[in-house]
Amino acid sequence: MELLKKPQPKQVVEYTDWLQADAAPVGAVKVEADVDVAQLLSLSERFQEVQVNFPMFADGRGFSIARLLRRAGFTGTIRAVGDVALDRVPFMQRVGFDAIELKEGEEAALVPRLLNHVNIHYQASSDGHGPVYL
Repeated sequence: MELLKKPQPKQVVEYTDWLQADAAPVGAVKVEADVDVAQLLSLSERFQEVQVNFPMFADGRGFSIARLLRRAGFTGTIRAVGDVALDRVPFMQRVGFDAIELKEGEEAALVPRLLNHVNIHYQASSDGHGPVYL
């Protein structure tokens, strides 16, 4: 999976601004961790990409957003932006992210090695690989 190589859409709009405007079709919406995922899903045919902002390392709500989007059938791109560090990338891929933007100072060349670093999992995921005990 080419997490770092998916190009940015031409138009990225803050989700709350987009809702307050006319919610017309757009390339991508950028959501914060407190987004109403049910509402986001109901409008998902109007955009091809959701950019989930991670405001800080300790805020993991973005993982849940991606997992809920994939579980509900969202097939567009889910991109992690904000405080995206290398150690979280394999877990982001497992819950449904298929594009990332690393924060400044992170070494992108390490991403391919990290994706296969952990190969035994105890949780189900969106990447099609079930838990080791099944």
